[in-house]
Order: sequence, then C-alpha cells, then structure tokens
Amino acid sequence: MTGSASGELRARTPAGPVDVLVTGAAGFVGRALVARLEAEGLAVQGTDVVAGAAPTVHLDVTDGAEVMDVFGRLRPRMVVHTAALVDVGLPQSRAQQVNVVGTENVLDAAAACDVQRFVHVSSIAALGLDPGQGAGPDSPLVFDTGEPYFDTKAAAEALVRQAMERNALPAVVVRPGDVYGPGCEPWVERPLGLLRRSVPVLVGGGDGLIAHTWIDNLVDGLLLACTHDGAVGRVFQLTDGVDDTTLKAYLTRLAAAAGLKPPRAGLPGFVGVGAGVLLERFGRLTGRTVPFTRQSIRYLMRKSTYDITAAREGLDYAPAVGLDEGFSRLAHALARG
Repeated sequence: MTGSASGELRARTPAGPVDVLVTGAAGFVGRALVARLEAEGLAVQGTDVVAGAAPTVHLDVTDGAEVMDVFGRLRPRMVVHTAALVDVGLPQSRAQQVNVVGTENVLDAAAACDVQRFVHVSSIAALGLDPGQGAGPDSPLVFDTGEPYFDTKAAAEALVRQAMERNALPAVVVRPGDVYGPGCEPWVERPLGLLRRSVPVLVGGGDGLIAHTWIDNLVDGLLLACTHDGAVGRVFQLTDGVDDTTLKAYLTRLAAAAGLKPPRAGLPGFVGVGAGVLLERFGRLTGRTVPFTRQSIRYLMRKSTYDITAAREGLDYAPAVGLDEGFSRLAHALARG
C-alpha cells in the first residue's frame, strides 16, 4: 500500500539495473512478493512512501517526476505495480490521485524505460459490488459504485488495458480476490478487532460469499504472471478457487484461529446499509475514516463467484493452500503474536 506519509525510509540511493521493481513494497502484498522474488534469486528493488521490511527506496507514485527519475536510475526489467490505497470510505480525490494518477505515472515511466513486463495488481473490486456468478476476466469493469476504492481500481485497470491494446508496453493484469494472511488489515486485523469487542459482524445472515485468497497463493500467481510465456496481454483472476465460503464460515474460522468465540448474530442487511449511510455522513462532516460504508456492506452480502479458469489454463496456476491449511498457518502466526 502507498499513500501514507508516516514511517522513515531506509536511506538508500536507487541503483540499477534490477530484475524486478515492486511498487507499494511496504504493503501487505508488496512485502510478501518482494520476499518471494528475493528467494527466487532475483535482483529486486522495493519502492514505497513508507518503510518496508525489505530495503525500500522512496517513491511517491503521485509524483510523476520522481517516478520517472527512480525508474531511470533502477532500469528495471520487470515491474509489479501493487501500490494503491486499499480501504473503504476513502476521499474520492485522494483515491483518484494515488490509484489512478499513480498508475498512469508508473505506466508512463515503464514505457519510457522499455520495461519487458509490467504486472498490474488490480482487484476483483474493479468488477463492482456484486458482479454475479462466474464473473471472469472479460466481465465489464464498473466505475460508478459510489465507493472510491472500487471505482478507482476499475479506472486504474482500464488504463493498463488501454496501454495493452495500443501495444504501449507488454503488460499483464492480475485481479486478486479477498486476500488474507498474517497482518492483513481488511480481512484479518480489522474483523478480529470487532470480534474481540463482541461487535455483531454478520450482516444479512452472513450468507454473502467470500472470494478468499491466501497470500502465498496470490504470490505464486504473481510470480507466474512475471515469468509465464503466455501471460502478456491478458487478464487473470487469482483466488483459492473455492466458490461457496460464506462470510459466516470465514469469520467463524477466523475467530477460532484467534481463540475467540464465534461471531455474534449480526444485523439485517437493510439495517447495515442504513448504518453505513449514517457513518458516511459522519465521515464527511468530521473528515474521519469510518469502519464501513453502505457499499462495503453490500459487498459483504454479495453472491458473486469469480472464475479462475484463465489463470489455471493460461498461467498453470494451482492454488496450493486451501482454507484449512490457511487458517492453520494463520492460527500459528496469531499465537506467536
């Protein structure tokens, strides 16, 4: 993730060439990807506006001149663009600046530096709040959900696909599902905080479907997107390949992994949406971040499934970690603190 001004970067002068440049390297996905690429023996440089676990050079993707300068110094062979503001209730202007303008700046620099492969980390959120059963790579992007994160992820993906269509650079789009793992804020840390306070977290009976994606499965898929001969010019969706996990089932497993009681009965859907409306108004009046919005509640109640056939066949993607193993690993990590 990028966009935060907190944290001190390790002093480091960009120097290239490098095999892979990863934007947003201090974020949840970026950190895991950098570690994996280094384990593969590649020369990797992480970039972000905040400090990461791996050596990270400063890069604010909203500053086009800085992006061009860093790319020129590093001369990367490949770029994986993970940098984004990832949250609900973001100010539209800030989400637009980071997620859309930032992507445009990175695309321009990659093209200018003759990058051999550009992997854009999009999201199933780019398909809207509830795109339906079997949503796939060719499903339409949705730009008007009213949730800035969703709409700007769609706009950013559209920019990359336009660059692909005009052969501006060899690019790949990857749409992760609902990514979880140790340290994940949206799908682990935040719901655990609510569960610890016994806050009712199930909306609409908890029957909405979760497109869960264990972090290591996603990283496996991103590595394939970087290296597979048939990846360029295509869009791939990456999940754990399970279509029937409900919000209730997911949160019950999450609670058990942390040694907590199962989630309490929650709110009817219409009540949750109404509460989201009130919170949005509160956020606009105070400028404070709100825990959820009406759109995020609708997302939690979705009945959509996401087709990963293209990734299985086009990338040889085979998610290795199922839900049982994922939550076993998560429980172990939570126990270690």
